[in-house]
Amino acid sequence: MELIKQGAEAKLFKDTYLERECVVKQRQRKKYREKSLDERILKERIRTECNLLSKAKKAGIRTPIVWKVNLKDMEIVSEFISGKTLKEEFLSGNSEAEKLCKEAGQLIGKMHSEDLIHGDLTTSNIILHNDVLVFLDFGLGSISSKIEDKAVDLLVFKKTFMATHYQIIDLWKNIEQEYQKSFSNGKNVLKHLSDVEARARYY
Repeated sequence: MELIKQGAEAKLFKDTYLERECVVKQRQRKKYREKSLDERILKERIRTECNLLSKAKKAGIRTPIVWKVNLKDMEIVSEFISGKTLKEEFLSGNSEAEKLCKEAGQLIGKMHSEDLIHGDLTTSNIILHNDVLVFLDFGLGSISSKIEDKAVDLLVFKKTFMATHYQIIDLWKNIEQEYQKSFSNGKNVLKHLSDVEARARYY
C-alpha cells in the first residue's frame, strides 16, 4: 500500500481491491483513550461516514463507492477517484472557475437540504473527475437539521475559500447564489452565517 495522506484522525493509502485501484482509509486509534471506548468511537465514526456517503449519493452528489468495511482494522475501502482537487483546479487558473463554483454551491445546497453536514468542507475535499465534482472525506460529518450546523459547515468552506483562493474571491457570490437555489432554507443559513461572522469580528 502507498501512503497518500496522513491526518490526525486517519491515514489514506492507495492500493488495489479485486484488481481495481482503491483507497484504504485507516482510522487511527487513540492511545490516550480506554481501549474499549476508543473502539466504540471509531466503529461509530466509520458507520456514520459510510451512511453519509450513501445518503449523499442518493441525494445526487457524487461520492466514492464504498467496496468494503473492515471494523477489525478500522478501515474503509473505497474506489480511487482520479483527477485534480478543486483547490488544484482553482490555483492552476482553470478558465471554468465560475462554473465550478456554481456547481459546488448547488451540490452543497443539495447536501444540506438532506440534513447532511460534511464537517470538513474545503476545496481539497472535492475532486473534479470526468467533469463531475466528487465530494470526499465525510469523516467528521454528521446528520443535523439545525440551521446553525449548516451555517458552520458553509462557513468552514468560505474561510478556506477566501484564504486559499483570494484571486477569485469575487466568485464566492456564485456559490451562495446556487446554494440558495438548491436549498429552500438556504437564505436562512446564509443569514446565520453572516451573524456568526459579525459576532466573530465584534469579539
